[in-house]
Amino acid sequence: MRCVRLNFSKSGRAVYISHLDINRMMIRALRRANLPIWYTEGFNPHPYIAFALPLSLGQSSDCEYMDIRVEGDISDDEIVSKLNSVLPEGVKIIGASEPVFDPKEIAKAQYFIKLIFSSEAATQNFSQKAEELMNSSEILAEKRGKKGHRKIMKQINLIDYIYDAKISTVSDVVNIQCVLSAGSVNNLNPALLIETLEKLTESEHDMMYIARKKLITASNQAFK
Repeated sequence: MRCVRLNFSKSGRAVYISHLDINRMMIRALRRANLPIWYTEGFNPHPYIAFALPLSLGQSSDCEYMDIRVEGDISDDEIVSKLNSVLPEGVKIIGASEPVFDPKEIAKAQYFIKLIFSSEAATQNFSQKAEELMNSSEILAEKRGKKGHRKIMKQINLIDYIYDAKISTVSDVVNIQCVLSAGSVNNLNPALLIETLEKLTESEHDMMYIARKKLITASNQAFK
């Protein structure tokens, strides 16, 4: 028995599949692909499956990771081929390999954000004010959190969660490339960043596209 880390992408209509449904979908795909999957022991055996960092609904990604355990001599290439033959449109296995890092080592994520505004003037207004805010010392936002067993809203400074951000514009489009805090300890959803920036700049986009491009460890290495 060996552990295999699958790198998969999520795009198109698949961005609206929740993490819970992705979990169920992958379990069904593993069975349909007839892979020699290792099952957990106990009263309710099921295929071993573990995800590195769940993706927010509505966002695409090239860097989703899922660990499985297989038995026998099946190759990584065979696993990729068999799974891709049964997965739905929008979800694709990019590669398979031996795990290198523990998911707990994930500390950052690189995103590409595209915002489309109603006019070039609205684009310039947002980009200029947003850049000023991200170069400041404080961007306050409300974030859902927990206190004991209770769910609460707490105020946080988003600047503490932003490692890098670059803004550029083309006509009525704003492109943002950023590296944000990610992982089990501190995590900033890029949607919250955009929501807060638009609130503070009194702006509103017509369309938004968010793509997660890379997961990064605390030692600044690409997660794999």
